[in-house]
Amino acid sequence: MRTLSDHISDIAQNCVTAGATRVTLSIHQDEDWFSFDLEDNGKGIPQETLGKIFDPFYTTRDHKIRRVGLGLPFIKEAAHATGGKVEIQSEEGVGTRFHALFGISHIDCQPLGDLAQTLFTLITSSDNVSWNIQRSFGPESYEIHTDQLFSGIPASDALSNPSFLHLLLESLRELESSLLEGGKDAGEKKGTTP
Repeated sequence: MRTLSDHISDIAQNCVTAGATRVTLSIHQDEDWFSFDLEDNGKGIPQETLGKIFDPFYTTRDHKIRRVGLGLPFIKEAAHATGGKVEIQSEEGVGTRFHALFGISHIDCQPLGDLAQTLFTLITSSDNVSWNIQRSFGPESYEIHTDQLFSGIPASDALSNPSFLHLLLESLRELESSLLEGGKDAGEKKGTTP
């Protein structure tokens, strides 16, 4: 968990592991704060487990498969170290909502990492999950809906096509680059007086 993108990937993979077929990922950023929210329709977390999920080494997964159960404790500690927070709400049989906030200008905040690669990995890792991704930096934003992305072609066909995969990754990199440039420009304009 060296970057904020690693945290997003870890929590999003938890959604998939919980059996979610629909996941909404919202990523918001400005000059001072970075936040991400995940909402899924997975199996949810039992109330008795919610009180333990931030305990180091606690995991509900098979110990032969799951590493050590440190993802949630790491993200909570990383967020708190920057003046941020982590919140989770869950209902069995309904799904889970996860929110993390980081003080991005804080000296202890981890770097963003390769967010385009993270989004690419999420979109391509499971063809039976519908992703709704919303990304903003200041006033600039973009959205990706995999239901629209794969309309007219089965996701499994698209995800097995190297040309499609290359185009998808390059498109995500371009979206992210344009967003960061536009958000920084808006921040600079906001700080100037006419």
